[in-house]
Amino acid sequence: MSAVPFAPATEPEDGAKLLNEVRDALSRYVVFPSIEALDAAVLWCAATHAQNAWEHAPRLAVTSPEKRCGKSRLMDVSAEICNRVIITVNASTAAVVRSITDQDPPTLMVDEADTIFGTKKAAENNEDMRGILNAGHQRNRPYIRWDVTSRSLEPCPTFAMAMLASIGDLPDTIMDRAIVVRMRRRGPGEKVAPFRTRRDAPALRDLRDRLHEWVRSNLVGLEAAGP
Repeated sequence: MSAVPFAPATEPEDGAKLLNEVRDALSRYVVFPSIEALDAAVLWCAATHAQNAWEHAPRLAVTSPEKRCGKSRLMDVSAEICNRVIITVNASTAAVVRSITDQDPPTLMVDEADTIFGTKKAAENNEDMRGILNAGHQRNRPYIRWDVTSRSLEPCPTFAMAMLASIGDLPDTIMDRAIVVRMRRRGPGEKVAPFRTRRDAPALRDLRDRLHEWVRSNLVGLEAAGP
């Protein structure tokens, strides 16, 4: 009987190198207002893969003073790198709550958030959504609904990381819970590669899977770490 050849274990990822790959991927398609903003976006994307370890889920508020500043492009690229993304330009409060799971929550992405909160009337009509986004910044802040079938209270989790893109600032209670990236239009000589989902997304998804595996392999240490 011939011996089965030994298959060596896959070499563990170099975390710094992997994060640099995420950094290169984001900066390939997006011009950031500063190096610090780019680094913050990289770490935020990585953190979505470790939501089970966190006590707080910082929002990433991507704002600009006008259109065509790269907000949607940043969201498109980040959506291929972050964990379990749910992306929308509008959603009901019930739909958002129902999409959030207690373990391994999704990453919420809301484009054109100024259509939800941009005017006083719109903000008043979306107070429930703002409440969910505010509550979901911290663990153990469930949305309570009445289940008419079982005639009982049903707590629904709200904890999940969220990216919101908006022309102009978001409500101050959201901004206070957010890492804020203030985008601007590209200046002369600033160039980015065009992003095409069918062509470019597969490589980003491979990067996402590697990032997920590396982050999850360090989850115990992240749970014990203090900010």
